[in-house]
Amino acid sequence: MDRYRKLSVYLKERYGTRVHRLVIDGGFSCPNREKGKPCIFCDPAGSGFNAYHGLSIRDQVLKQKERAAQKYKAKKFIAYFQAFTNTYAPLHVLREKYEQAIVDESIVQLSISTRPDCIPNEVLGLLENFKKKVDVSIELGLQTINSKTLRIIQRGHGIAEFIDAVLRAKMHSIEIVVHVIVDLPWDDLEDVIDTARTLSYLGVNGVKLHSLYVVRNTPLENIFINREVDFIDFKEYKDRVVAFLENLSPHVVIHRLASDPPRNMVVYGNWGMSKIQIVNEIEKELEMRDTFQGKRWAK
Repeated sequence: MDRYRKLSVYLKERYGTRVHRLVIDGGFSCPNREKGKPCIFCDPAGSGFNAYHGLSIRDQVLKQKERAAQKYKAKKFIAYFQAFTNTYAPLHVLREKYEQAIVDESIVQLSISTRPDCIPNEVLGLLENFKKKVDVSIELGLQTINSKTLRIIQRGHGIAEFIDAVLRAKMHSIEIVVHVIVDLPWDDLEDVIDTARTLSYLGVNGVKLHSLYVVRNTPLENIFINREVDFIDFKEYKDRVVAFLENLSPHVVIHRLASDPPRNMVVYGNWGMSKIQIVNEIEKELEMRDTFQGKRWAK
């Protein structure tokens, strides 16, 4: 029995086969970086370290498609605009870039990573129009529902902007995936639970969880080096993930329980463990406690 709603299972049920995600660098920027105040954990690549930089969007998609078809036998794909803020450009530029990613009918979904304060209604309208060709989802960076922590990590937006973005996206029938860092040292277990319950009440479609890792040349590196805060150990990370899942609606798809930080740039991250090791340990913990996603959720 799966103790949480796994993305791989959900995608196979939805599309009838294995679906592989293609990571795209669309050449976007970020308003926070332009203001000189990036999120304290954001790496220089804007979390786009897995993309094929320097190629056109079309070539990035085709190159990754070929590799995924050979290595994973994948036949359907998600075009995922990952690096930086992928709605931060004029409407005609966005339209052109998104269209380049839909190279053929094997692209079944367009996934756009962005910020809650960077999706005006005209962009949502554009994304809604793309639903005539493919499924569409947006990935919103939130990280936590704790407004004080949001200020510390320099997100540049508050809870109100996030809730507003979710509600407006739902009005356009666009699927919503939310990024959460469950081991922020300025949060406690109650903040993690509040985040899970808030996302459940808002009716988001998916969640991506990962740990806080420290990348070179980020403000967080200075905090780590100067020992300004105590980082969470793996045992507490497991406890927080389990509590998050227990208080999350069982309808929400879990896109990940951990991520792989950029190997050549990381100073601290994942407690020296691989992503699969972390996932396995969390699943063992769920089994040991005989608990599951939604156990403590009641709408």
